[in-house]
Amino acid sequence: MWLLLSVSASASAGVWETLTDASSAVDWSGYLKNETAYRYYEPRSFTKIRNIISLKANYAPSDAMEITASAWYYHDLVYTLFDYDTVTARAERDRLQPLNFIEALNQEQDSNVLDVRELYLDVFLENMDVRIGRQFIVWGVMTGVRIVDEMNPMDFREMIFADLLDYRIPLWSLKTNYYLDNGNLELVWIPEIRSHRPAPSGSEWELLQEVPNTVYPDSFTLKNSEIAVKWALNAWDTDLTFSYFYTWDDFPVVFRRVRVDLTVEEPVFMPTYTRMHMFGTTFQRSMAGVVLKGEFAYVTDKYFGLATVDRDADGYLDSQGEIQKDHIRWGLGVDFNLFKTDFSPGITQWVILDYDEAIIQDHFDTALNLFVRKELQQQGAVFQALVVMLLNLDELYIRPKVSFAITDNFQFGVGLDLMYGQGSQVGVAAKDGKATDILEIDQRFQFIGNFSRNKRIFMEFKYSF
Repeated sequence: MWLLLSVSASASAGVWETLTDASSAVDWSGYLKNETAYRYYEPRSFTKIRNIISLKANYAPSDAMEITASAWYYHDLVYTLFDYDTVTARAERDRLQPLNFIEALNQEQDSNVLDVRELYLDVFLENMDVRIGRQFIVWGVMTGVRIVDEMNPMDFREMIFADLLDYRIPLWSLKTNYYLDNGNLELVWIPEIRSHRPAPSGSEWELLQEVPNTVYPDSFTLKNSEIAVKWALNAWDTDLTFSYFYTWDDFPVVFRRVRVDLTVEEPVFMPTYTRMHMFGTTFQRSMAGVVLKGEFAYVTDKYFGLATVDRDADGYLDSQGEIQKDHIRWGLGVDFNLFKTDFSPGITQWVILDYDEAIIQDHFDTALNLFVRKELQQQGAVFQALVVMLLNLDELYIRPKVSFAITDNFQFGVGLDLMYGQGSQVGVAAKDGKATDILEIDQRFQFIGNFSRNKRIFMEFKYSF
């Protein structure tokens, strides 16, 4: 009996020692963060009091292998403390709609959220690295601009105002890098198919919502998988990449059967996801203290929406409301330091080839962006500002922010989200909110301008460990 107990105790001690050694080998990191935002337009209200805990663990059982896992959980206290309609300013946003329409809308809250952000295995070989699991794959060289960087879809829960990594949706993927004498060959296989995630229905950032009856492609099938390849090298003192991506459009194509004559008939919508081919290249070169960078992509088989047009005179919107065209995306940027301040201006543009005047999107769609960063050493602070101007839509977004390092682990930040431009006008409107008084309005499709009354001041408290 004593022998049995001794053996059992020794075995338990061995297991505990193994677990203790494994636990001590795990490198833990993370942060606690509070994000608070206050809308100063009527109806004035706190719109976010989000408390976040994020954890990340790295474990390397050997020099040739490493496991990474990260997750976050957040709870938004604003929905507990304040009325939902006040937080979202729903009545103000939909003031041209009948009251019964407003009351019938969903009240989806961005809380509580628990999400595994990363869970992957790295294997390091002599001339090759392999990463398999849930991960982010970031391509491109221009900050905050997506031209060739289309691997991970976007989370629009706060439109484009979240941090660069926070608005990406991780995917289960396999990524392999081969290191050769004259460059690096990267191969990517993505069996998980996910699309852009819209903001919660009814929220203050509601815009790009899921369309009913959408046909989604099945995930984890060989037929529907996305594949990509990228070749990176340095030539003529310039970092170059050449890439190809066979992907799904992250926005659904809303095919529709709609009468354009006076015949009364219920429209039929047939939203579905479609495939695209993307051929891309990037460059980045340093010279005389200036970094010049650019991206270019040629995209085939994308569908663009049509305005009301019936050229075949059959009484219906032509081509089921969508037309397939190739297009070009390009961007140029430069990084430089002036007066001890970092500046990063840039320009991006979409060009639709073989343009049809009935397409809703303009032939040339241009945007300007500027990022500024300056260290305020005497104040122990960093000032930064992001400016985005959509020229075709006459819209502007400005985000100034000042961050203070209270300690090595604790940071405090304060800033503004400023949006300017007109809102979209689609369909019909109700005069003075009365369902019986319907007005015809000019059709207008906008983006940032839809949120011009959501201007806000925000604060961030972050403790890293």
